[in-house]
Amino acid sequence: MKKIVIILTSFILGLFGCNSQKKLASEVPFIIDKPSCQQYAAGREEGGSGFVLRIPIAGMATTDVSFKEVFFRGYILSPEMVKEADGMVLLCEFKNPVAAKKTDIIMDADPKQEIGNQPPEMIAKKVKEFPFKLAPDEAVISFIEGSSNKAIYHKIGGIKDKEPLMYPSRPKN
Repeated sequence: MKKIVIILTSFILGLFGCNSQKKLASEVPFIIDKPSCQQYAAGREEGGSGFVLRIPIAGMATTDVSFKEVFFRGYILSPEMVKEADGMVLLCEFKNPVAAKKTDIIMDADPKQEIGNQPPEMIAKKVKEFPFKLAPDEAVISFIEGSSNKAIYHKIGGIKDKEPLMYPSRPKN
């Protein structure tokens, strides 16, 4: 009898457990107009590559909006509000990790000669679970409005991919 009560209680608590899926807001205090994404690549490996997500923001009903995160194509990006000639733009930049600087490795039959070799650096990444299922042209903006500490999530779509920027490499002398 005691086991039945425990099983029934855990089943009921499981039904009313926490929901890990974020709830999306349908109405927001601003207007998003023609968001775009542009890939870029430097001409040299050390220059790096990545993409810039531009989200033009218009008609802010209040200036008391703080943008926290943008979820886009499996990445969690930190947005930055920038004033441009056409208005305010939410910019998110992702830079691919640059390959580690290659150093000379001493290879010798005598292991004592290899003592100066450094082990490769391990790049530690902070891995977060991506909370949304999004199409490639969709993103979710996380923001806080007013003095509340509750994050509001808004899904946007129709993100256009612009022509990639391929920067030339430096000419060799």
